[in-house]
Formats: sequence, structure tokens, C-alpha cells
Amino acid sequence: MVKVEVTVFEGTKEIWNGISKTPLEIGRQQDGDRGQLDLQDLGSVQRLVVAPVSARSIPRQAIRVDTSASGYLQVTNIHERMSFFVGSQGTPLAPGGVYTAPDEIVIQLPDNRMLRVNTVEPESGGAPSSAGEIHFRTLSGPLESTTESTAPARLNELFGGKSHDDHGRVAVDLVRAALTVVQKAAGSNEFFDSAVQAVATMVELDRALVLLREGDSWVVRSSYLSVADSSVGTNTDSKQVRIATFSRGLTDRVLRTGKTVIYDPANYMHSADSSMMILDRAVAAPIFDEKRNVIGAIYGDRRFGSGAGDAPIGDLEAALIEVMAGAVSSGIARQRQEAIRSSLTQFFSHAIAERLEKNDDLLAGRDAEVTVLFCDIRGFSTVSERVGPKKTIEWINDVLTELSQCVTKTDGVLVDYIGDELMAMWGAPAACQSQATLACLAAIDAMARLPELNSRWRSRLGSDFEFGIGINSGTARVGNAGSPRKFKYGPIGNTVNLASRIQSATKQVGVRFMVSGATAAKLDPKLQTRRLCRVRVMNIEEPTELYEVADGQF
Repeated sequence: MVKVEVTVFEGTKEIWNGISKTPLEIGRQQDGDRGQLDLQDLGSVQRLVVAPVSARSIPRQAIRVDTSASGYLQVTNIHERMSFFVGSQGTPLAPGGVYTAPDEIVIQLPDNRMLRVNTVEPESGGAPSSAGEIHFRTLSGPLESTTESTAPARLNELFGGKSHDDHGRVAVDLVRAALTVVQKAAGSNEFFDSAVQAVATMVELDRALVLLREGDSWVVRSSYLSVADSSVGTNTDSKQVRIATFSRGLTDRVLRTGKTVIYDPANYMHSADSSMMILDRAVAAPIFDEKRNVIGAIYGDRRFGSGAGDAPIGDLEAALIEVMAGAVSSGIARQRQEAIRSSLTQFFSHAIAERLEKNDDLLAGRDAEVTVLFCDIRGFSTVSERVGPKKTIEWINDVLTELSQCVTKTDGVLVDYIGDELMAMWGAPAACQSQATLACLAAIDAMARLPELNSRWRSRLGSDFEFGIGINSGTARVGNAGSPRKFKYGPIGNTVNLASRIQSATKQVGVRFMVSGATAAKLDPKLQTRRLCRVRVMNIEEPTELYEVADGQF
């Protein structure tokens, strides 16, 4: 029994996907059905409900999907009066009419519904292809693996015994286009459009698509239709159907093998009513991620009867498409790296960001020895009430920018902005022996910038403002303390709580900047400290020694 994969679209939105045995009947909800998008096993036949009972324009029994004696997909219109449209060109299917295709059929129903039906290939085994059956082949090994003695013969084989000049120009042009694609990758999606246009025009395809994997589905990321493909006319719906349809058998083979696959109809005899009159040649090359997982494909095809439709897609053309797929892979990887780098540099210094790009395992949750700093902007509430929200935002942005520079300048991590307070960390994600000293140098730098900040804002705020800084060192759990939607790398635990309490205690003790005894013990001897007191801060049981650090560089 042959199984099929059915995908249901409402407009261009996929609303259902599943596997069914055949025969399969398709229609709107009727008495006894549980609801729409419900696949039922009725014993001798399967039934798929694709629309609610209110969708009167879709019959209760509309389409029957089965397989022909030769193993092809077969769609029959089982309604008595209504016609439907099938195939990538929207061929009318009258009542009682039958339409066949090797591996995929698109069915257009009323009420803005569209179905895509694909044969599901067995995981392994199966008889080899014979005359009259669909035939795929994978591209031979890369040219660079060919030995020096066999290279001329291999090239001659790829060129098909024809002049090397014409093929060579195409190859050079496509490689140049591939380089252009990579260059356009930075911060733009234009490289997708460049890739499909270059492939379609230089390899003489009627259509080229960039397909990307989203979950278990193939999604058209970019498309190019040849000007010569006049079959779609100016009808927008026809163009969308033409773009949305492609050989799932071919692309799924690419996904399984990770190789470039060519549809070769050498053994196929066309007939007047064959769907191969529409799709005559096709090829797909894999797009990989950095770990060589298939994340997409460049797909192209020719229709039978078009300008180049009866010419085979040879290994050379397939190899050139593979080059472009490699360029797209590089472009996607480059986009991803730039996005990661942009995200990382919001929190980490450039030096640490580079280390994280090379080893993202450093971001995994773990226990680490860290030094945590809290810096509070004193007088925030009074100033904001006096000057209003607009000027307050400008002021706080300027101050936090200066404080952030003090942190990243010393390879610290910007953990969070909490209203008028900044939180930073040293010692993770990369271990650092001088973490306590670097945190104190950042605090000293912040204090040194305060006079200039006050000078800049005094006339607009009506008064000066101060900083309060507390630092503590110890063991904390570090990792992504945010969520999959919002990244927040930082520490949690008692070490963090104590640093925050020390910052608050600067108000009572009457100094700008204090560190714990644990931090003072780790400082470079060149930094001068003064013991202030021994206190028990709120919600922390153990008493804490507090030290003041001199406001001076060494």
C-alpha cells in the first residue's frame, strides 16, 4: 500500500501536514466527521476533512487520491458537477477526470484552499528504476578529488565532448556570481535573490528557488521565474502556485543524502497526457550549516517544450549549481556569525566575544569564581521628577553608556541595566585571575568620569549626581539567566546578592565605592585599600568585612 504526504494550505499559509494511506478521499466536513483537518481511517479508504461544514463551495466528496498501475500518483475528481484545477499550471480537472504525476500533485480547491500531495518513499530497499518510472541520480564526486591523470578525461566527460570555451565561460561567470553572493551576505538577504537569478539565467532554467527547512517543511525563501516562462502570464495566483510547487521527491532525497540530485528522464517516454510535459528536468543542490547538516537547497527545473527543456541537466550544470549552493551556505553562515557577533558585543568586550565565537560552550551554565559589580546612579528619582521623562532618558542613556565603556574596556560582562543601576561581572564566561582588580579598575574609571558627566548635565539637571558602587567576589552559577526569547548571560547566587547589598550600604557608610573582604584579598597590591567596618547586611547571615578602594589609577 502506497502512502502519501498531504499538505493543506489556506492561501499561502500551511495549516496542516500529515501522512495517509491510499486511497484517500478529500472533502469538506460532513455528518459524522469530528471537524476540519481531521484524517480518518474508514477501513477501505482514508478520508481527510479539509474545510468546515460552513465552506459550502467545497464539496463533501471532492477528490480521490490513489496510485496508478505504474506506481504514479493519481487524482480523480469524484464530484458530479464541479471542476477543480491540478498541476503547477492549474490544469482543469472535469468531473470523473483523472490526473497522474510521478511524485507530486498540486490541487486547487475553492475557498482559497490548496493541497500538495507527495508520494512517501520507503526508507530503504525498493526495486530499481526501469523504463516508464521516475529516475533520480546523484552528482558524481567533486572535481578536486579527480587524479591528475584522469582530470582531462573527467573534464571532457562533464563538458559532454563540446567546446570547453562556452562551458568555461558559464563556469567562470557562475563562480564570479557566487563570490558576489558571499559579498552581499553581510546584513542583507539580497544574496538569496542574486543566487537564484544567476542559477536560472546561466544554467538556462525556467525557474530557480532557494528552499530552506523550517521544522519538517520546505519553505520558498527566494524565487526566480525566467522571462521565457510565459505560461504563468500575468495571473498572480498562477505565479504563486508555480513558485510554491516543486518536486518533493527530489528535495527530500537531497535532505537524506546530502548530495546534489538530478532528475533524469532518459528512460521516460512522454505521453500526451503526462504530467512530465510540465516538469521535464530538475536539479537540487544542498545548502549546509557549519556542521554539514542540510538546512536548505537550491532547486531548479525546466519545463518540457521550453527553450532548453529537452536538453539534459548534465553533471557540469549540476556542479555549477552546487557551487552556488555552497556560496549560499557561506552567506547564511556569515549572516549567522554577524548576528551572533552583534548580539555578543552588546554584553561582552570584543576580545571575549571572539573567544565565544570560537567556543560557544563557554556560555553553558556552570559554577565559576566571579567578581560582581553593582553601580547605582544616586538621585535618579529626584532628577527624573524635576526634568521629566524625555530628558531623563537622554541623561540616563548617556551615563549608562559611559559606565558600560568602563566595563567592556576591562573585559567585563554587561549583565543587566536595572532602572538606574548597572550590573557587571568578571571571571566568566572565560576564567580570569585578575578579575577582582579589573572590576575595581572599572569602578575607578567610572568615578574618574563623574566630574565630566556632571559638567555636561549640571545646567540641564539643576544639580550634580553621584555614583554608589559595590563589588564582591565568590562562587556563582553563571549562564543564560534569561529565556530562549531574550538572552541574558549572568550570575545568580549569594555572591550576587552580597554585591548588591554592599552597593546599598555605601549610602550608610558614606563612601562612593566599597568592596568585600573576599574581593580585597584578591586585589593587586598596587591598589590601596582601607578597612572600613564589619557589617551584617540585610538577608545575609554571615558578617562581611568592607573596604574602600582608593580613587586612583596605578
